Amino acid sequence: MRHARPARAVVFSPLRAISPYSAQPLQKPADMNQVPANIASAGPAPRPERHFFELLHEFETATVITRGRTGELHGRPMAVADVDAENTLWFITNIDSTKVLEIRGDSRAMIALSNSRQFVTMNGHFELVTDRAKVDQIWKEPYRIWFEGQNDPELVLLRFTPFDAEYWDNAGTHGVKHAFEAAKAYLKGQKVDPAEYDPDAHARLEL
Repeated sequence: MRHARPARAVVFSPLRAISPYSAQPLQKPADMNQVPANIASAGPAPRPERHFFELLHEFETATVITRGRTGELHGRPMAVADVDAENTLWFITNIDSTKVLEIRGDSRAMIALSNSRQFVTMNGHFELVTDRAKVDQIWKEPYRIWFEGQNDPELVLLRFTPFDAEYWDNAGTHGVKHAFEAAKAYLKGQKVDPAEYDPDAHARLEL
């Protein structure tokens, strides 16, 4: 019989090592991507950023792309377990999986989200997290096809923090407006000017 591990939260990261007994992260290497500040605490986000954060809640699955030891890119679909108040994405996986091995070697990653009318790409970094309280919070019964339950010792959380992003949103009125502008440009024999895009329909962000 397996026994659940103690409910202590520990974060493992090639970029940042955090002890549950110390509030200060170790110094990061200068040549690695820096963890972005929590912009959610700095007051209301500008319009494109606010719309980007709203979009993150529209997707149930993501393509997660990590880097192998020899630099090759490796992508796979994963269920999005949660998008938290700090607009970081959470995933659940097996601690012995290939993606975990790759993240231990290089935490930088890319995530792509899409449905029929909305698309998001993000660059950022992953952290490996063991936090049973967080597991209980985001656990869904369909996960039982991969794990014995919330206390499965082989379960580990992946926390993704983006540092830049780009989105395209053609849903609802954004799509109608874009279609109108495209039709108008076509009738005039012109190209659509990207500078005139509605920021709710398309934007590039540095987070």
